[in-house]
Amino acid sequence: MPRKIGLVLIVLCYALVLYFSLSAPAYARAHPHLDPVMLAQYTSPWPVALGCALAFVGIILTLIPIRRGERWAVLTCLAMLIILFATRMASDPRCLVVLDPHQHGCHTFMIAMVVGVVGLVLVGFSGTQRRAGAKH
Repeated sequence: MPRKIGLVLIVLCYALVLYFSLSAPAYARAHPHLDPVMLAQYTSPWPVALGCALAFVGIILTLIPIRRGERWAVLTCLAMLIILFATRMASDPRCLVVLDPHQHGCHTFMIAMVVGVVGLVLVGFSGTQRRAGAKH
């Protein structure tokens, strides 16, 4: 059961990445008071396409090799999440205030990262337990 929950959480993580990648242009139009240079970094075609591509790859990795228990796919998804997290933290000053509920930050992004890591941990530990049980 934890393995299935982990798989669902990983797919949810990448669905959120897909959501905020595709909704970035609409978000920029809805918030014209925010810094236009910063918004342009997220709403231009390249970041939107890159976010969507990473989300599709993450979903495919989750539904095929991770579901089969292939460890390399879990590590690949973890590496993708780490790269996304590090890049966003380094380039978006709003992410630094995410722990303050009174300030607007990148809450959806941080939620997606936490959900993805929790899902990967659940899948990783259930895979380890399953392999240990097969040895006995």
